[in-house]
Amino acid sequence: MYLKIENFSAYLMDIIECANAPKNFYRCFYRYLEEHKFDTALTYEQVLTYLFQETGCIHASFSSKLLATVRPEMPVWDKYVLSNLGLKAPYYSCKSRFQKVLDTYQKNLRLVSDPGGPIKVAVFDANFPNVDITDVKKIDFVLWQTR
Repeated sequence: MYLKIENFSAYLMDIIECANAPKNFYRCFYRYLEEHKFDTALTYEQVLTYLFQETGCIHASFSSKLLATVRPEMPVWDKYVLSNLGLKAPYYSCKSRFQKVLDTYQKNLRLVSDPGGPIKVAVFDANFPNVDITDVKKIDFVLWQTR
């Protein structure tokens, strides 16, 4: 079953918080998501580049959420997840911010897959034994909830 973009975007609006984003951002975000929703080779760099080219802004978090929607095995960019992994988002004023965002996401990807991952998955499974999501999502949830 294929979802029309209007239905797909309405469904995802409840999942992906896009507070204060301009209308053209929504159009770009959901058009790209619709075009790539079955693209198992989609990368963070492709999404980040597209949103930057279309909006002029580096949407680190939204890019990761779009990617994780298409490829559930990919982690999300979130300030709590980054903090719990010992990572920080580059400053907005950083001249090489685009590359630093890419580098930080790659570190996030590696750290989510570190040896502590199975422990976080076990914690999640102990609390939510019947939830069918990827191990990366379980790790994301544990890291996000740890504040």
